Amino acid sequence: MNELFFSAFDIACIINNFDLSIKISAELIQKFWNEDKNFLQPKYRKNYRKFFLDVRYWSDYLYDKVTFDKEFPAIHSDCEFLKAENFIVDNFNIDLFFKTLRIKILYIGEKKYSRMKLRTLLSTYGYKRRSKEFLSYIKRCLEFYKIQTSLRGKICDVSEINLDDMITFRF
Repeated sequence: MNELFFSAFDIACIINNFDLSIKISAELIQKFWNEDKNFLQPKYRKNYRKFFLDVRYWSDYLYDKVTFDKEFPAIHSDCEFLKAENFIVDNFNIDLFFKTLRIKILYIGEKKYSRMKLRTLLSTYGYKRRSKEFLSYIKRCLEFYKIQTSLRGKICDVSEINLDDMITFRF
């Protein structure tokens, strides 16, 4: 369940994906802190300064990741206690999709909803077919982030719709 809480790295990834300016990203961090603090990892819930600085740290890293990753072997050789695989990240967590969806709808996007085909959602995770485990995970994320799904204006269950149906996500 802890992986569903937002980390500073998750927020930084979202800021990087939307290519937000420093001013807009600072406003997003402040707004998220004020309105969605309960979705943050527990270590950040009482310390805004730590949260803000960690998001800025990871945002700076992601901004110039290629340069940092090239220099990392030299740093690693100087500090043998560091583990490079803990810092070099190429794939985002699966749950980042739902975290991004929540922030996009609530804070960044002009629309208060988002739409996509179930097939697109599956392919985002590398699936071509639905499995019970995958659908269970999707339902868990939707419930945790309080995201509602609907099909043609009626509330729906993702396990009961066709792959090519257009799902609307909203709060």
